[in-house]
Amino acid sequence: MFRQIEINPSQRKYLKILWKEGPEENVKVFALKTVTYGTTSAPFLATRTLQQLAKDEMENFPIASKVLLEDFYMDDCLSGASDINQFMALKKELGELLLRGGMTLHKWRSSASSESDLYPFK
Repeated sequence: MFRQIEINPSQRKYLKILWKEGPEENVKVFALKTVTYGTTSAPFLATRTLQQLAKDEMENFPIASKVLLEDFYMDDCLSGASDINQFMALKKELGELLLRGGMTLHKWRSSASSESDLYPFK
C-alpha cells in the first residue's frame, strides 16, 4: 500500500536514497516519489491518507467511508456484512472509494462458503 501513496512533489527533496554501485563509483541520489516501506513516517502516512480519503469521499461513499475510518488497521480491513448482497455492495463501494485515491484492494476473504468460492484467499 505504501507505494500507492504519492509524495507531494515539493516534499520529495526530503526523501532520498543514496546509491553506490561499487567502491570506485560516484554516489547517485534518488528522490522518492512514493511512500517507502521501512521509513519511520510510512505507517502514519498510510493511515492518514486512508482517513483523509474517507473524509473527502464521505458524501459519495458513506458506507465505505465508515468502514475505512473504523474497520482498518494499517492497510488491513476487518469488517463484515449481514448477507452476501450487503457484502457485495460494500466490496464494490470500498473498491470504488479506494480507486479514487489510486489504490486497489487485494486478498478478499469471507466465511460464507459461496463468497469464499468467488474470492479465494491469495
